[in-house]
Amino acid sequence: MGDRTAGEDVTDAIPSGPEVASITGEQVRRTVEKLSVEETTQEKTPASRSPEPQTSIGNMTSAPTIDVHSLTGTKKVQEPPNTSETAPGSYKMASVHGERSLEPETVPSGGEKHQGEKQKTPAMSDHQDLSHMYNMNHNRRGLAVVINNRDFDKKTKQKVRKGTDIDADSLFKQLSGLGFEMQMNDNLTCKEMKKVLKEAAAADHSDTDCILVALLSHGEEKTVYGTDGTLDIADLAAYFNGVNCKSLVGKPKIFIIQACQGSKLMEGVDVPDAVGFRDDDLPTPPQTQTLPAEADFLYYYSTMPGYLSWRNQESGSWTIQSLCAVLKEHGKSGMEIMQILTRVNRTVATQFESRTRDKEMDSKKQIPCIMSMLTKELYFTPKI
Repeated sequence: MGDRTAGEDVTDAIPSGPEVASITGEQVRRTVEKLSVEETTQEKTPASRSPEPQTSIGNMTSAPTIDVHSLTGTKKVQEPPNTSETAPGSYKMASVHGERSLEPETVPSGGEKHQGEKQKTPAMSDHQDLSHMYNMNHNRRGLAVVINNRDFDKKTKQKVRKGTDIDADSLFKQLSGLGFEMQMNDNLTCKEMKKVLKEAAAADHSDTDCILVALLSHGEEKTVYGTDGTLDIADLAAYFNGVNCKSLVGKPKIFIIQACQGSKLMEGVDVPDAVGFRDDDLPTPPQTQTLPAEADFLYYYSTMPGYLSWRNQESGSWTIQSLCAVLKEHGKSGMEIMQILTRVNRTVATQFESRTRDKEMDSKKQIPCIMSMLTKELYFTPKI
C-alpha cells in the first residue's frame, strides 16, 4: 500500500481516502520555525540543494494566501484547492504516507518546547571510558545516501508524494552541517535503489565515522517502494552488515525510513504523569573481540509497524521536519543520538494531530519508532 490519497496524496498505506494536515498553533511554530519548510514544494535536483541556513516558517493562517519563504525571497502562494484529498475548511494540506489524501490541519496537542541548554561534548562529559563511545574522530564523517521517491509507475497504484522534496532539502542541509558527504537520488526504481546502495556499501569506509541512509517513499510493513515496486528494507540494509561491508564493522549504520508501515490510524489518548527508573546494576559486557554481523545498526522509522505515516504536502512530513529541527538545535551540542531521537519522538507525539472533516481521519496521531542495535553511544562530534 504505501503513501496513498484520494485525489492527490495521502498516507503511506491506504488505498483511498484523504490525507491532509495543517501546521498551525504557536507551539507547533515554536518547534518547527527553525526550518525553512516554507520553501516551494517543486521537485529540486540534487544540484539545487545547498547546506545554507534555513529560514523561519513564519505565520501560517487560514487566509487565501500564505507567505512562502525560501533562499530566493518571499512570495505569496495560493493554498491548495479543495479536492477529495483536501477537506474544505482545513488550512494546509498534508499527505499521509500511506495512500490517503486527507486535508486535516496539524494542531498542537500539548507538549513543551525543549530549550537547548548548552550540552556537554563527549570530551567535556563525565564519561572517562571512551570505549563506551563510537569513534567519531575519523577524517571524514561519512556518506549520507538519500533516496527521495516522489513519482511512481501507474502499476504500483501509488500517488505522487507531494512535500517529499522539502524533506529531502531539509535533510541535505542538516546532514551537510554535521559533516556528511551527501548523495541525493530522486525517483529510483527498485533496481536502481539496490545498485546505489550496493555501490555505497562497496566503497572504502575505513576513514569515516559512520554511514547514513534515508529512504523517503511509500511503504508497507518491512518494505519500501521503488518507483516500480517494493523492496524489503532488510535486504537493502544487508549490503552494509559485517559480512558484506568490512570497512563499516564496528561503526554506526543509520537508516531513516520515512514511509508508511501499514494502514492503521493511531488514536490520541490522555496520559497521566509517569515516573521513570534506571537500573544501575547493569551486567558487565562480555570481553570479546568479535561482533554480530547485524550489530551497530540503527533504524529510525517515521511510524510504528502497522501504522500510517503523515506528510504535509506543503511543509514536509511530521517526522523528517521534526528530526531536522532537533538536529539543527542539538546535532552539534554533544547530545547522544538516542536522546536526539527521543526528542523527535516527543515532538511528533505532542505537537502534531490531524484535523479533517473526514471523521475516520480526524484527530489522529503518530509516533516514530526507534530500532537500535547500536553497541556504543553515538555523538556527532564536530569536525575540525
